Amino acid sequence: MKCMKCGQETSNVYKINFDGVEKKISYCKRCTVEILKNSVPLRKTPGVLDETLRKGKRISLEGEMTVFVEIPIRVLEQMFEKWHSQEREALLNERRIIFLERKLREAIKNEDYRRASRLKQLITQIKRKTDVK
Repeated sequence: MKCMKCGQETSNVYKINFDGVEKKISYCKRCTVEILKNSVPLRKTPGVLDETLRKGKRISLEGEMTVFVEIPIRVLEQMFEKWHSQEREALLNERRIIFLERKLREAIKNEDYRRASRLKQLITQIKRKTDVK
């Protein structure tokens, strides 16, 4: 198979499962390293500070959402192609809702009802904005 970036022959074929959709990608080693190195450096991502990560402090909800929701989308855009802005926003909102619902379940399990209430409000805001049921 040929590298999707430079067109050279490569035996590196990867199967990835992204939210239930399986895709095959093929990149040579050089292009794989280049894509991952240039995609989204964690230290340059707003909300996630190197110092916070080094000291083992808890990352804010916004920082966690960046890491688990936005960075995977950015990496996929680098590896495949960019989506139309509406498709991208819909996918981001879907992933935000899933992430926040997981955090909501954790807050309820830990009996942190203030946090649970705030998370529920965030979920409702996103669902209203996107008409997600």
